[in-house]
Amino acid sequence: MHPPLYTDALLRIWGTADPPGLRLAGQVDLTNQAALAGHLLAVDRAPADVTVDLDEVTFLNFASLHVLVAFAELLEPGRRLIVHTRTGAVAQMLRACGWDRPEVPLTLLEEIPDD
Repeated sequence: MHPPLYTDALLRIWGTADPPGLRLAGQVDLTNQAALAGHLLAVDRAPADVTVDLDEVTFLNFASLHVLVAFAELLEPGRRLIVHTRTGAVAQMLRACGWDRPEVPLTLLEEIPDD
């Protein structure tokens, strides 16, 4: 496994090539949401959809979800932000941020844990 692109006391961010995007582990809050935004913008150079894997995220503050929605709105027409999560709360919070508006190119893929 490659070393993380970003590490702090709460969060680790790795780049992914197939699919292009990011994998996060830990907690995203006010102390590291700027790092999330910066790495999203760096990944945006890929011509394809951008995937963010939140399966290993245990906490995501509301402002960080707004970062994801705002990033999706910046994508060129025809591209989407695809978010993977195992947490129903993330889906509910994303809906509150307005990700499910038709003009926002964000797809949420929820996986139900086996436990």
